[in-house]
Amino acid sequence: MSRKIFHHPDCMVTDCADACCRYGVDVLPEEYERIISLNIASSKEFTKPYESDGEILYRTRVRKKGCIFLQPQRGCRLHSTGHKPITCLTFPKNLQEAREAFQDGYLPCFDLNQVVSPEDTP
Repeated sequence: MSRKIFHHPDCMVTDCADACCRYGVDVLPEEYERIISLNIASSKEFTKPYESDGEILYRTRVRKKGCIFLQPQRGCRLHSTGHKPITCLTFPKNLQEAREAFQDGYLPCFDLNQVVSPEDTP
């Protein structure tokens, strides 16, 4: 059986208009606290905490263009800080999630050419 490996696109060089970030993301309380305490963002840039599957989460607010952390020209304001939420760092988590996001129109940088067999990797 040939297993496929998905290589994440580099969001800072792929010409995708940042559409995959238009919905905002869930943020863990420790991520929220760290981002706020380091003055990287303010609490106004997140929703109030809410519960999902027994877990307390915050969500990044969304403006017309998308996530409040999207910069006017390109990329995420949190990208260079090293404090991006885990959801941002791991999306899409697998090939199926990437295909679904592409089909739903919010991962335009998805490219099947980025999916390779293990024997194709060094």
